[in-house]
Amino acid sequence: MYTSSLIIDKDIDELEKLLSIEDKDLGRSSFSINKKNDQLIIEMKAEDATALKTVMNTIAKVLLVWEKSKSIK
Repeated sequence: MYTSSLIIDKDIDELEKLLSIEDKDLGRSSFSINKKNDQLIIEMKAEDATALKTVMNTIAKVLLVWEKSKSIK
């Protein structure tokens, strides 16, 4: 089993909303989101390295879209 954490410390309410609509169970991998001490903590779990890459890419794509949408404003 592989695990990884990502800690975000800006715009956490907006990102929490975006990530909450994503499918958190991706088969061999999954993630959860929690707010703690003005930080958004994303915990990722995967059965193998390929599944870990999948869950990380899923989250990275959401973050990329969010960053691009902020620059349009």
